[in-house]
Amino acid sequence: MSNSKFPLLEELGVSELLSYAAKTCVRCGTCKPVCSTHPYGGGFESYSPRAKMNFLQKVMRGEEEFTPEWVDRFYQCTTCERCDEVCQTEIPIVEIWEAVRAELVNQGLGPMPNHTMFRDNANKFNNAYGEPTDERGKWMLEHHKPTEGAELLVFGGCTASYKMPPMLQSGVSILMKMGMPFAYAGANEYCCGSPIIRTGQLEAAKRVISNNIDYFNEHGVKRIVTPCAGCSKTLRFDYPKWGRNLGKKFDIEVMHFSKLYVKLLEEGKLKPTKPVDMTVTYHDPCHLGRSQGFYDEPRQILAAIPGLKLVEMEHIRADAHCCGAGGGVRAQYPNIADDLAAKRIKQAEATGADALVTMCPFCQSSFALMKKETNSKLEVHGVEDLLVRSL
Repeated sequence: MSNSKFPLLEELGVSELLSYAAKTCVRCGTCKPVCSTHPYGGGFESYSPRAKMNFLQKVMRGEEEFTPEWVDRFYQCTTCERCDEVCQTEIPIVEIWEAVRAELVNQGLGPMPNHTMFRDNANKFNNAYGEPTDERGKWMLEHHKPTEGAELLVFGGCTASYKMPPMLQSGVSILMKMGMPFAYAGANEYCCGSPIIRTGQLEAAKRVISNNIDYFNEHGVKRIVTPCAGCSKTLRFDYPKWGRNLGKKFDIEVMHFSKLYVKLLEEGKLKPTKPVDMTVTYHDPCHLGRSQGFYDEPRQILAAIPGLKLVEMEHIRADAHCCGAGGGVRAQYPNIADDLAAKRIKQAEATGADALVTMCPFCQSSFALMKKETNSKLEVHGVEDLLVRSL
């Protein structure tokens, strides 16, 4: 169905999906109580997923127009996918929101003010944070030795490379210990594009994605491993689509480090032996769990560490609460992000655990920030950190 209200979505081939989704939604409201950000909408129904879907249908019928208030509602979403998980008619709600954001940018109605920094930083520095391009590899430790031409490429990602390097450092240290050769692009690695895609800024995303795909192909990359849940989601699901749209080959296996660790454990190559006497609780990152289905892998790793005890907190796996940092929410709505992270820390404290552990540098960064703000005694670690201790 052609719909002139969404010209960019027609061009991208998403207009049909939007039309189908808006008509399929039965307004049952199952999505409303699980929405991470609906409680921050002042109690208004219009901040719920079903209300936004109803609004889109009215826009397509010409009965409504986007106002600044409605633009705000579509951006006040962490893309945590809890609504997707419970939708009775299996509508890909988050995919719809991201497509609508792209259309809002196309029409000059978006993104939100603080999201332009993702685009500007990516255009100028090739990373989302505006950090110096030539310092992207500063996270590497002295014993980290990439092998030029290796078929396995370590993709650091912006957050792990510049803000939260421990997960990345631990992962590469394990590769070194296993004698697994790996390549690394260094300053030639661009932002994966996730924060730009999620906020609808597709032109900037096109540039970084095109550069990365060209680099992968020119250097014979067959497999990519990354510590970042957002990067692995984007590389696995967005890059194949972008490759087709750009006319570029992308036939590469993408792994989150958790999958690699489990594979090595199952093959008997990775053998944690040193006890780590600690009780931990695990937070399922949205883009690792609901987006990619990796719930068991982190727990398998924790179970393989001698002396370590895992106690589960309330709301785990597919029902896990969001850390608040995704979808551009931390940049534009920091109070919401902080409150969501603080609530998750309280859930972790209620278990009596010594530490809150996770497998996403973005989540770890969010929790580390709020640990200080709330004076929590909880330690915050990456699962990789504890695995390295046991080796």
